[in-house]
Amino acid sequence: MRSGWMFKLRLDLVSLPFPWQFSGKLPAARTHSDKSMSALETPIYRFAGFELEPAERRLSAAGQSISLTPKVFDTLVLLVQRAGHVVSKDELMKALWPRGYVDESNLTKHIWLIRRALGTGEQDSLLIETVPKVGYRFVAAVNVSQAAQTVVVTPPATPALSRQTLPAPRRLRLWAAATSVGIALTTAAVWRLAVMPVTTVTAGSGARAHTVALIGFSNLSRNAKDAWLAPALSEVLGTELNTAESLRVIPDELVHDASADLPPAAAGGYGPDTLERLRRRLDADYIVSGSYLVTGSADNAPLRVDIALQDARDGSLLASVSNQADETQLMALVSRAGAALRNKLGAPPAAGAATPALLAREQPPSVDVARRMGFAIDALQHYDPARARDQLLEAVAEAPGYAPAYTRLAQAWSALGYHDKALAAAEQAARYAASLPAEQRLLAEAVAAATHPDWAKAVASWQALVLLKPQNPEYRLKLIDAEAAAGMASPAQATLADLQRLPGAAEDPRVELAAAEVASSRSDAKDAASHSASALRLARRRDANGLIADAQLALAGARMFLNQNEEARADLAQGIGAYRTIGNPHGEAATRAELAKVLGNLNRGREAHEEYQHAMALYQGIGDVGGVADVYRDLCNLLWVAGDRDGAQTAARHSLELARQTDDLRLQTWTLRALATIASDDSASDEVASEFQEVIALSERDNDRGGHVWSLAAYADTQRLRGELDEALKFCRQALAEAAALSDPQFAVYSGFTCALVDMDRGAAGAARSKMERVIREVGPGGGTTYRNNSLMNLAQLDMDEGRWSGARDFLRRARAGFAAADEQTGEADASAMQALCDQALGDAAGGEEAATRARTLRRSITSRQEVYVVDIALARLGDAKAPRGATPQRLLALAADADRRHFLGWALEARLAAWELESAQGDAAAEDLRREIEVSAGRHGYGRILRRLQART
Repeated sequence: MRSGWMFKLRLDLVSLPFPWQFSGKLPAARTHSDKSMSALETPIYRFAGFELEPAERRLSAAGQSISLTPKVFDTLVLLVQRAGHVVSKDELMKALWPRGYVDESNLTKHIWLIRRALGTGEQDSLLIETVPKVGYRFVAAVNVSQAAQTVVVTPPATPALSRQTLPAPRRLRLWAAATSVGIALTTAAVWRLAVMPVTTVTAGSGARAHTVALIGFSNLSRNAKDAWLAPALSEVLGTELNTAESLRVIPDELVHDASADLPPAAAGGYGPDTLERLRRRLDADYIVSGSYLVTGSADNAPLRVDIALQDARDGSLLASVSNQADETQLMALVSRAGAALRNKLGAPPAAGAATPALLAREQPPSVDVARRMGFAIDALQHYDPARARDQLLEAVAEAPGYAPAYTRLAQAWSALGYHDKALAAAEQAARYAASLPAEQRLLAEAVAAATHPDWAKAVASWQALVLLKPQNPEYRLKLIDAEAAAGMASPAQATLADLQRLPGAAEDPRVELAAAEVASSRSDAKDAASHSASALRLARRRDANGLIADAQLALAGARMFLNQNEEARADLAQGIGAYRTIGNPHGEAATRAELAKVLGNLNRGREAHEEYQHAMALYQGIGDVGGVADVYRDLCNLLWVAGDRDGAQTAARHSLELARQTDDLRLQTWTLRALATIASDDSASDEVASEFQEVIALSERDNDRGGHVWSLAAYADTQRLRGELDEALKFCRQALAEAAALSDPQFAVYSGFTCALVDMDRGAAGAARSKMERVIREVGPGGGTTYRNNSLMNLAQLDMDEGRWSGARDFLRRARAGFAAADEQTGEADASAMQALCDQALGDAAGGEEAATRARTLRRSITSRQEVYVVDIALARLGDAKAPRGATPQRLLALAADADRRHFLGWALEARLAAWELESAQGDAAAEDLRREIEVSAGRHGYGRILRRLQART
């Protein structure tokens, strides 16, 4: 019977991001529409509210950069350069991939990602028109300019598009809150601080820390080369303000979400309505905003920086800071401004805070390093870790030993999916951070420990940070993450209780999400769902789309565990919309992948496949190899249960290739196990058995408890197929015992199912039936279908062995309907063929013909091998009225010989037993010799079920 070997596999793989590496620019494509541009060395294309600057590799709208991967950017450039004209698919393919063949689906994904980035939806053609069977046409009016020059390119017979017809461009959300990295220089300067006539704010010891949100700095020059200044300014101000115990700087991730749909602040800050929205979304007491203007292109060009500090509670302007200088003086100026703002807030450095000399070690040693750090932070904020990595490697080369650069580099490598490189950078950061202030040193140590992962050490580091900053909820949230990951349920619960006692915690959605995480660590899905729902209510009250999306994803996960798949589907659909609202492609991709799993649970295989494709395109667009590999893994499972052995094998190989590239041992173990299982579908050879033993060793080395259980059970199933039933029983029992210690029931389900198959082959029908019934109960009515339907089919086989044809047919009808609903063609074919045998035994000719016809139809499209012996043997037993006498037994014996070649002893005995039954019924003289052959082989290997059937029919 079918083993359902990859049923909803969840091995807690770390989804480490990965980039598709693209290189080079598109060759110039000259047409009449761009001849007038040839004199422009650095053209800027403007269309529908967007600006495209090929020389700067920049796409923007309303002053905000929109991140595209290099090849996607090149595709857009080529289409815009040829605006109004069809660019054929062949031309695009040759221009984008000149060195070799790439599947056309890659081009389709690029167009989908461009449309999504431009806010035109996945299918419509407001900007890019699809010309069926030919290519694509950019249909918006395009203005081309450089400095004072302007060239207008109007597509023929195409009306200009109004920007108002398109959704506003989206700001991107960070996938991980970055540690604070001070970027400041020690040059002296003097700020002009204009202080508003308001009273100084004070906070006594033990009072609630005042929260400050740094909304960011607008680049008034709109020049891409100056983009590094915005994140650098925010980092310096954040570092300076964070030295005060009575102030807490809100993480960038939350600020990005809350300000995604807001216009840039005016010179004096935000108006009352916008300020109130920020206060509500962020629970912020103070808002810091600003802008900068660079005049000229020299490295030391003059610039002006304006900073506004506002009280979010009453809208008053507390301070306005402005100054003019050159770039070499900027960081020192901003550092002084930060100190002035902190003093205005009545928030001196905390007792025991680092000295100025110690704080200076956080600062880049040169303007060039500061610039690279700024560009790297900007790249990370815009989901471009490859660009961040390149900048950070240069920063490290220019300033070896500069710890903050290594911290950011570890983040970039992790986002690219390179675990070992991320770990090396994190270790370097921790090493060089030894000379930094205590907070930065502990942060570096915590990140390095979590990257290993060494959860005990990570817990200790976060505990030290909690003691250092007891009013800071961020460190308590991180501590809960580490304690939950370490399996420290009780300490996590205690940390949560402390967090809940902090001022404002009752209204913070993240605290409820932490409570949901603690509940999940206790396998209390009901409590996790309750806290996730509470987090969702609080996030909606705040109008915080990022937290809304996070809460919906958490709620869907809990509901999936509770088999509430329809409710989970609705949560995930809304979560996708929320992530898109804040421009978070990583969150959207992860949510789409989860939605695909839910759709699989709901037997919507085609829709699930489409969601996986969307997730794949998004992951590729942002360069997330962990996400790409996970989708390949899930597609492998989807294709396998659909009977597409070759497709499943290809998907698994892609996943393994990515896992080896990024040194992801756990994913390597999974894909090697999948490939071994697929290979075992063709042959249960000694080589395959050896591969499973290697996978077991890998899972032990990685301390992957769930993967170890799965590997043991898969090896047991292979040994069962080979006829090594004693060995199979030993390993399946070990798997079942280890699964009992795990909270996730999938491992107990698979182990129990495998042990039931071993019991069945050994002739322990009662034990097998009991285990199959338990599997059905554990899966539940709303769970995945694969194991439930396979268990129903095996219960039917047990009834058929005892001649209870009516009961067996009932089981098979249920299994057949379940397989059909889930689009699992192999299972449906097996159940249909077995039902035809039952119908034949019950004299239902019409029912038998319908079931047999369906089985034959499905069989033609199935490429898996081991699992189709059921349908092949059953169809052979049904016979062909036109076939000559003896043809059917010969067909069955041919199946047995094929099974022998593939080391499938159980199937070989099954086919020979069926052939013997037909020969005996026909009075064939060879029947007795065949019976003795079956009896000897089954007795030697312990196939009690075969021996019992042989004896019952003798």
